[in-house]
Amino acid sequence: MQPSTFNITTLLLMVLTATAMFMRYRIRMENSWPLIYYIALVAYTQKFEDIMNTVPVYFALGCALLLRFEFMSGWILRFIMYLETAALGYVLIRCLQVLYGSG
Repeated sequence: MQPSTFNITTLLLMVLTATAMFMRYRIRMENSWPLIYYIALVAYTQKFEDIMNTVPVYFALGCALLLRFEFMSGWILRFIMYLETAALGYVLIRCLQVLYGSG
């Protein structure tokens, strides 16, 4: 893997995604930090259009917005968190595929 702007940006996105996944279960739901991450994720998908499928990205953003404006609790809240984690898992896997040449 040769260092380039694209590779470093993708690696940074992977680190931010892993951090967002970890922090989702550690911080309060109404915290705005995950939304800042999603701004970076959407900007990345808009800049590099052919890299990722935008459906899981926007699905994760929708889940984050539902969690941010918390009007639910219990099992529904956990279910939305798991859906968001699955969509962010797609982002991690796709970044790994792009970086290491299998995608």
